[in-house]
Amino acid sequence: MRILSRIITPLVVTTLAHVALTLPAAANDNHKRAQAQTYFQAADVDKNEQLNQSEFKTFINLNADHNLGQASSVRRLGMYTKAFKKADANGDGVVTKEEIAAQAQQ
Repeated sequence: MRILSRIITPLVVTTLAHVALTLPAAANDNHKRAQAQTYFQAADVDKNEQLNQSEFKTFINLNADHNLGQASSVRRLGMYTKAFKKADANGDGVVTKEEIAAQAQQ
């Protein structure tokens, strides 16, 4: 029984530690996604569920103000146009929530 206990106890501790470290990260990711969605809606002035270049710049600035993603770097380097073109995956001149979500996964 002692041998089994010596094997199982470290395994349980390791598993619990992993779960404890993973849960806050997942919760934090969900919080960041929710914040980004809020900033998307705030930047979408015409409420068409898409961001034109001007609205995208506002979206980047809102995210940068709260240290989300690479927005601070985009703002600091003035790379709004490059970031917009990269986010606009289908090249239609607007960025959707789906395009931003796909970009965030990369």
